[in-house]
Amino acid sequence: MGALAACAKLRALGGTNETSVSAPRGAVVARVGEAELHEADLERLVAREPGTPASRIKDPVRRKELIDGLVRFELLARAAEQAGLMRDPDAIHAQRQIAVTKLVNQALGGVATPDAVPREDVEREYRARRSSEFTLPPAAHVRHVRVADAKRAAQIVERARALSPDDDAGFVALVAANGEDDATRAAGGDLGFVDRTSRLPPAIVEAALSLAEPGAVAGPLPIGSGYEVLRLVSRRAAAVSPQSAVEETIRQRLYRERRAQLLDELVKKLRNETKVELVSP
Repeated sequence: MGALAACAKLRALGGTNETSVSAPRGAVVARVGEAELHEADLERLVAREPGTPASRIKDPVRRKELIDGLVRFELLARAAEQAGLMRDPDAIHAQRQIAVTKLVNQALGGVATPDAVPREDVEREYRARRSSEFTLPPAAHVRHVRVADAKRAAQIVERARALSPDDDAGFVALVAANGEDDATRAAGGDLGFVDRTSRLPPAIVEAALSLAEPGAVAGPLPIGSGYEVLRLVSRRAAAVSPQSAVEETIRQRLYRERRAQLLDELVKKLRNETKVELVSP
């Protein structure tokens, strides 16, 4: 089916018996009715099959398979043509889509693929966004207990501070026995890593980031209608992602941005050159 799909694209672009007579086509490899299939048709077919080495044309067995595929497709295409399906709206639309894709790629030139984005542009973008986008801020991994009663919260603080710094399981037990936050109680009150961008109440963020050593406790913090007790699990220092780790992400983004910009400019130019009337917007 892959070879047939490649043949379909090839024929839609004028790659079999419809190729321009001015293009060098090489020796004839087969004839189907009045149509001639040439060496150039084989080469284009191989070029359009992902993962197919060009050496396949030289291998006698594989070469025959390719030629058989071209012949098979040509027979089917002729039958479709005789059935009038070349004038089918869907077939016409598919061919127009292929033509538009080729036009766009030709017009885009240097940004037709992500690989065409210059490395120096990637490096410039990385430098510009390194601190804002490619740097993880300092963060504190904390657990919490939420209760409604202030006296009970104070008791939990005392019990939490009595735990050894490495007794994370002890605090999890406090959460299980006392926690009133159904969303986090089953996970031991785990709030994950909290940093300046976290969508938590500011008082919790500030208290979490103020904890310096694992096992340190903050609270009780009056938050809304209840009280919070926090315990530090670990801290994470700020970390910068190296360019090598984000280079492909940057390249893809620059490619999409530049392609969209050039495509918009092309469409704008074509609209200026062509009368466009919206009859029923």
